Amino acid sequence: MLEVENRTEIKRVPRQKRSQDRFERVLQASLRLFAARGYESVSMREIAREAQMPIATVYQYFPMKLAIVREIWSRYTSEITGALAEGIRLIVERGTYQPQELIGSIVDRMAQLQASNPAFIEIWSCVAASLELRALNVEDSLHSARLIADYLKKLHPHGDAGWLFDRALIAVEATSSTTRLALGLPEPHRARILHSLKAAIAQMVDPDSMVKSPHSLSTAASKHGKGKNAKGGVRRKVTNA
Repeated sequence: MLEVENRTEIKRVPRQKRSQDRFERVLQASLRLFAARGYESVSMREIAREAQMPIATVYQYFPMKLAIVREIWSRYTSEITGALAEGIRLIVERGTYQPQELIGSIVDRMAQLQASNPAFIEIWSCVAASLELRALNVEDSLHSARLIADYLKKLHPHGDAGWLFDRALIAVEATSSTTRLALGLPEPHRARILHSLKAAIAQMVDPDSMVKSPHSLSTAASKHGKGKNAKGGVRRKVTNA
């Protein structure tokens, strides 16, 4: 895992009601300003003014502007990961194979949260631009993929663990990136993209698509290619005249 300097953690977690209210006002003010003007154009002083508090109070919680982004992003990812873990738990309890239902609910929740505030486009841009936040995002993706891979392993006990994890990780990243893409599209294109995303991810974790591992596929390809020369032609035995 990439080691980076951890500079964006909040300075202190608010405990009292008054402090919690101030903390939330900073986050809401930031979201409004980021959505209206973009992250780069907004200063900490402007955030304090929008939140109607002294800038020193803002700095009591957030050491820098990127720390505000981290808190907003962390809340989003925590909710998605929690929904994923709870969805898997319920499916396991019922003893039924319903990945389509789980995938559909997670995609819908991600799209709903992202569309709830126009500033999310700015938030994701900041995450992509920050070495520290990118590293945290990778950790979050790996954690979500592990949850899905463990579930898939229960369904396919003889399946290759690495193969299942790779499928899960690709599914996680495809869902994350595609829902962000859909956020910038008008309706009904957005709805079509999300519907297609659900179908594609469901196909990725379908039992029939997991019968073979990369090793078996490469072995099959090797056998298929046996008997052909480098140019794709069939080898012929050469005999002496």
